[in-house]
Amino acid sequence: MKSDDFHPPCDTDSAPAEPRHGPASNPARGLIPVLPLLGLAATVSTAPVRTATPSAMRPDITASRGDPAGALARSAYTLGSIVPGGSAADLRAFDTMVRGAEVVGVGAATHGSSEFCTLKHRLFRHLVENQGFRSFVFAAGRGAGVRLDAWVLHGTGHLRTIMDEEFQAGSSHWNTTETRDLFRWMRTWNVRHPDSPVRVVGAGVDHADPAPFDTTDEAAAAKRHRDRVMADTTLWWQRHTGTKVFLSAHNSQVAGETPVQVSDHRPETPGQLLREHLGTRYVNAGFTFGQGSFNAIDANAPGTPWRRFDIGPAIAHGGEDVLEQVSRRDWYLDTRTVPPGTARDWLAAAHPTRGLGAHWPCNEYENTRLGPSYDILIHLHHISAAHRR
Repeated sequence: MKSDDFHPPCDTDSAPAEPRHGPASNPARGLIPVLPLLGLAATVSTAPVRTATPSAMRPDITASRGDPAGALARSAYTLGSIVPGGSAADLRAFDTMVRGAEVVGVGAATHGSSEFCTLKHRLFRHLVENQGFRSFVFAAGRGAGVRLDAWVLHGTGHLRTIMDEEFQAGSSHWNTTETRDLFRWMRTWNVRHPDSPVRVVGAGVDHADPAPFDTTDEAAAAKRHRDRVMADTTLWWQRHTGTKVFLSAHNSQVAGETPVQVSDHRPETPGQLLREHLGTRYVNAGFTFGQGSFNAIDANAPGTPWRRFDIGPAIAHGGEDVLEQVSRRDWYLDTRTVPPGTARDWLAAAHPTRGLGAHWPCNEYENTRLGPSYDILIHLHHISAAHRR
């Protein structure tokens, strides 16, 4: 392989993660097993998301009964919509999955896709309205959190100005219409419920991008510091306020363990640290996807703004390839309650699974054990680039 064909590993921690506000679409195919592979990008068009009612998705099964996809389908629930509002019937199972949690960490498989951000908005809104969650902690700097908290609480300042000033450079992936809509909803809630407001907390480190560090050890130390700050801030806030916390970050940050090949470089994720302190009172959810588009920084043109990249179906026989076959519709399941057998064994094994960070191209696959990594697995067939403001 020529040296100019090499792409560095995706730095999923170089910037937080959030995505978009509306359409998704129908399934694709994709996936492969073993060791990190070079990513293959392809153009894809996006279509709108499907709606459905909660149910086991056996009618959608395309794999035979003995396949992992067929076995997973018997534990999966249809996700009716990613859009906030409307019927919450498809989230009844989700309510059960997170009941008793004091912190719910929800990840994202890219830093810049609309559907992940929009579905997070829907889940946070649902948990505020139905399970008493009152804190939104996210992977932005503390300064940004303070200013946004003042705005959602009291209307202090102007949201557009705050976002333009706080979400720049490595944090500019937050400066989207999807993120704006989420904060606008929080402000609306607080105006209507002044005695039970939602709060915003920035749990990131303002100046800890590992990119400027000269050595791998220095970059790894910066990541560990950032992870510790996120976990410590989340724990302190939950204990200080006594409120239930929704933690919004990247898959790699909420996960219960690191991918197999990077565990030596970053021994503990924020999710692992939270699990150590909270036990079952910490519940996390990770995203996977089939194909689509996302925003990222061009790794071949450092210093340029975030832009859209398209990505095709994942490699055959890997993680997403199996997950794509579970249902024709978007779906989710509780990995903790999957019965012993084919599905549980598959979730416990490592499979090459996408984890796209702030830069592209990169080595997009990480050998991930989805069961130990995530209590709840959410799969979307199509994603699209977030709408930058």
